Amino acid sequence: METFPGPGPIVEAIGVAGLVAASYASTNLDNFVVVSAYSAKSGYRPVYVKLTFALVCLTVVCVSLALARAADALIADQLRYLGFIPIGIGLWQLGALVFAGRGAAERPADDEPARVGWALYLGFGLSLLANSSDSVIVLAPIFADLRLAFVVVCAVAALSVAIAMSSLATVIATNPLLRAKLEKIADRALPFLLIAIGLMIVLDKPADLFVP
Repeated sequence: METFPGPGPIVEAIGVAGLVAASYASTNLDNFVVVSAYSAKSGYRPVYVKLTFALVCLTVVCVSLALARAADALIADQLRYLGFIPIGIGLWQLGALVFAGRGAAERPADDEPARVGWALYLGFGLSLLANSSDSVIVLAPIFADLRLAFVVVCAVAALSVAIAMSSLATVIATNPLLRAKLEKIADRALPFLLIAIGLMIVLDKPADLFVP
């Protein structure tokens, strides 16, 4: 009986890249909401928000690869404690919002908001990274048996998704009508969103996907 050859490496690479892209997109819908809110938030530059999301994506890929090579379920279980990062940042933003309310009311309406510093972008990136624990849980088993060349292809696929999602968030944030509506709720809603996401991460103990 004639045997048919298996799929070539290019077909395999496309298939794995598609799987990684779909997995990364499906586990980052909540991060898309956060990125959109930060892009419209006063003082934040959308281009820096996009760059932060891209760097977080590369970090997620590296952490997923390291976890896949370690194949340690205990490490996967500890990922949920990263949820305390967005909780802390959300509480900090909520406190800043409460204590800055009086000063904001006294500020002239035509004053431009001050640009935020790198420390706040670092906090933003840590929130995205903590909220990416589900991406790590999903991607690590995929990376477990892949050759390095396929991992590079998967990293490009995930990064492409991150750039596409952040670009869409930037379009929303730079549209005058959409930005006006989003900016009204971003400053007040973002702290509660971060706290809620952090609680979901802490309370949702990840399943053991690393034990056959």
